[in-house]
Amino acid sequence: MSAQYTPVARGFGPRFRGPASDQHLRVSDAERQAVADRLAEHYGAGRLDNAEFDERAGRALSAKTRGDLVGLLDDLPGTAAPAARGTPVTRGRPRRARTLLFVLLVLLALAAVHAALHALVLVLWVGLVAAALIVVTRGRTRRGQ
Repeated sequence: MSAQYTPVARGFGPRFRGPASDQHLRVSDAERQAVADRLAEHYGAGRLDNAEFDERAGRALSAKTRGDLVGLLDDLPGTAAPAARGTPVTRGRPRRARTLLFVLLVLLALAAVHAALHALVLVLWVGLVAAALIVVTRGRTRRGQ
């Protein structure tokens, strides 16, 4: 009897039978293009002939999942494809920066509302004191006449 090795996903116990990696996830246009660009670099350096480049670039550009990109750069020097490393290529600002910007804007809005309400309460107190003074002074002037 031989023990069969089952890869275990990070954070799960050995009995977890789910996917062991993100190879089933769909790839973006940026990830496909990154692999095709790396293949073009290797083609330009003479590491791939025309037929190999055409075949690999075609596979990269028609890839649906990260698993489809695995192996396209394995026999070439340098780093592996972005999808094979498991780090997606992001466009624009990272999600964390957008979240922090949103939180900052919410805090600024709350501070502005707080300041406006504080000013309104101050104006109301001043108005209340003025109204009280008017009532008190009218009563004194009538008694004095």
